[in-house]
Amino acid sequence: MITYKGRRELFFFWRDGFQNGPLPAPYGRFDVVAAKLGRIKAWIWTKSAHFNADVEVYHDPPLLFDTLADPAEASPLDPSDYQETIVRILDLVKEHKATVDWSSPPLTMGRNPKNIPCVDKKNGCRTSKILSDDVLKSME
Repeated sequence: MITYKGRRELFFFWRDGFQNGPLPAPYGRFDVVAAKLGRIKAWIWTKSAHFNADVEVYHDPPLLFDTLADPAEASPLDPSDYQETIVRILDLVKEHKATVDWSSPPLTMGRNPKNIPCVDKKNGCRTSKILSDDVLKSME
């Protein structure tokens, strides 16, 4: 992880829903769609929404945004002004993906009961309305 003055400066954005993946539809394959290095965010892949039939779009060069000056990511930066940053981000994405242990299902965080949205505060937000206690325990 890259840090600057104690702050995390590198963040990867993963998503599912890509075609030609090992998982059944609508999940497809997981991939890094964007990475943020400091204030610059590079979108490598875009897709209109999760779980729909549109095809993901690969961007070469990536779509770049200054997330501090343009938090809505409405005005892409000129990639010719950021060639070194693009190379650095793409190298970091490649390094990051090489560290992923693909022998177990990716993004298993979604299976952790503490990440299930709260629908019953009386039940400590570990919602028995969705999953039984036995199921929740087996997922820990």
